[in-house]
Amino acid sequence: ADLYRTPAADRELENVLQPGQFVTHVIIPAHGDRLTAAYEVRQGEGPDQPLAAAAVSIDVVAGTVQNASIVLGQVAPTPWIAREAAQLLCGKEVTEESAAMVGHQAVSGAMPLSQNEYKIQLAQVAVKRAVLKAAGYDTGGLDTPMPLEPTVSPSLETHIA
Repeated sequence: ADLYRTPAADRELENVLQPGQFVTHVIIPAHGDRLTAAYEVRQGEGPDQPLAAAAVSIDVVAGTVQNASIVLGQVAPTPWIAREAAQLLCGKEVTEESAAMVGHQAVSGAMPLSQNEYKIQLAQVAVKRAVLKAAGYDTGGLDTPMPLEPTVSPSLETHIA
């Protein structure tokens, strides 16, 4: 059974739980060698909810994506499964260009509300960066580990005689 649903009326919730019911466990089956990543776009630091988020799971064989799943969060009343974007990634190598194309596809049918049009761009970037992160690319985010020691190019080293 599905936990989430799109509300049809103002008083309807985004989930199917009845009053007094709550979720105690979520079991997520292992996916073997799938590459996975999530990326959240936040405003500042702190415990606030992200403005947009994306989670990606991909199977890569010989450098080519064989299977993909992409889910967006914080952009709709329920998690948004971007099936067309995931299909578009299949058969391709993960590159900056293919990740950007998939991000664009993930939001191509978006219908923003009056005050959240900006979330389309944020979701597009979240998908792109989640795809790149799943494939092992540095996305330049704050979750990228800092080097322990600064690196210096040999051509910039100064030798004292």
